[in-house]
Amino acid sequence: MKIEVLLTDQVNDSIDNYEENRILFETNKFEAKKNQMFYMSNYNSADEKAFLIVGTDGCKSEYDFVDLGSSIGKKINNDCDLKLTAIAKNLNMYLIELGIMLSTYRFENFKSTKSPEININIVNSEFSTEIENKVNSIFWVRDMVNFPALTKSPEFFQTKVEELIDGLNISFKSYDEKWIKENKMGGVIGVSQGSERSPKFLVGEYNPKAKKQISLIGKGVLFDSGGLSLKSPAGMETMKTDMAGAATAWGIIALVAKQNLDIGLKVYTPIVENMPSGTAIRPGDILNMRNGKSIEVMNTDAEGRLIMADALAYASESKPDIICDVATLTGAAYVALGVEIGAVFSNNKSTLESFLDSNSDGFENYHSLPLEQSYKSLIQSNIADMKNSGGRFGGAITAALLLEEFVNDLNWIHLDIAGPARSRSSSSIYPEGGTGFGVLGYFNFLEKEANN
Repeated sequence: MKIEVLLTDQVNDSIDNYEENRILFETNKFEAKKNQMFYMSNYNSADEKAFLIVGTDGCKSEYDFVDLGSSIGKKINNDCDLKLTAIAKNLNMYLIELGIMLSTYRFENFKSTKSPEININIVNSEFSTEIENKVNSIFWVRDMVNFPALTKSPEFFQTKVEELIDGLNISFKSYDEKWIKENKMGGVIGVSQGSERSPKFLVGEYNPKAKKQISLIGKGVLFDSGGLSLKSPAGMETMKTDMAGAATAWGIIALVAKQNLDIGLKVYTPIVENMPSGTAIRPGDILNMRNGKSIEVMNTDAEGRLIMADALAYASESKPDIICDVATLTGAAYVALGVEIGAVFSNNKSTLESFLDSNSDGFENYHSLPLEQSYKSLIQSNIADMKNSGGRFGGAITAALLLEEFVNDLNWIHLDIAGPARSRSSSSIYPEGGTGFGVLGYFNFLEKEANN
């Protein structure tokens, strides 16, 4: 099937055959407003080509254009060759194409009856390879988030990572529980010891000879029950999502390698389960971390920062130019910003500005939160160097302040995606479940850093 998409911000004779099809425009009440669309057959052609008339009036932001593309994709129900024709001016065709391809995502691995796969070939695309690379990383992250926790063992996660980076210029190492203990990662061992599944520590490296080197840590809690500080049943329903940071980190390095960015990137992902059992850590326990600091565990449900702290300390020993992390770290982040905005923290003003500038008016939305140093008093412990929970108020900030203790004064970006990592309901861009949020945000930042 052939479809030509006509993108217009006004209804007039700039559309071919407008006069003879005026009745169709009137019947469909088409005013060229954003996301208004209808099909129009080409009666004068023998090639069975249809026209999809799409309104663009009101599209301004990057999100608008991606959303428009996704809406177009959702309108297509069969395999087709798609041609995009811009009648309106100032359209971001790249983002429209990205939206079309994002609309094709399905996760039906466990359904007995699957929807037919729809292949959309944009015949006049100038960006197909780059968009395909981005979409593949995003879809991989979504898949990893959507897999149920029973399936998603540390071994399963490692296998999927190896499949993702196969054939790419990325070296890979997997470390087991023995290595983690030998390397004094008390946080990783402490969080994982309540589970029958042994932890892993996965490391990937791209372009180690590049002038600028960046490290990226991703939180990999494959399932978070809360440990002995048990979550409610409702609170556990989506906790297979708690490894979204680790998945995002691997999606990013795969994309960076495919796009051949002139930058070095090293990914570190501690992979654990946080489960209650007779061997689980208890509130009041003290963990000795990779950098020699100690943490009193006040709440075993504040576990992500414990494994991230060890990984940050380990990564900082290589002294990268910038150390980054991404995690579904705190519910407080989306209490503050809602479920569609990523919270960004940094100890360096220019690094923070670089990240935000690279995503200004972006498809992914970010906002900075302060590293308020006076709040460190909230995580002071009487019997250890710090405690892992500062209480109810300012929770995203106190969690970030704890992580800051493990970056060894390096330029650091911390991204808390607890809200946007998962969509609570389906939309044209995001089906319910994993979103892949963070892949494009960090890629934009790394691309900018590579060019500086």
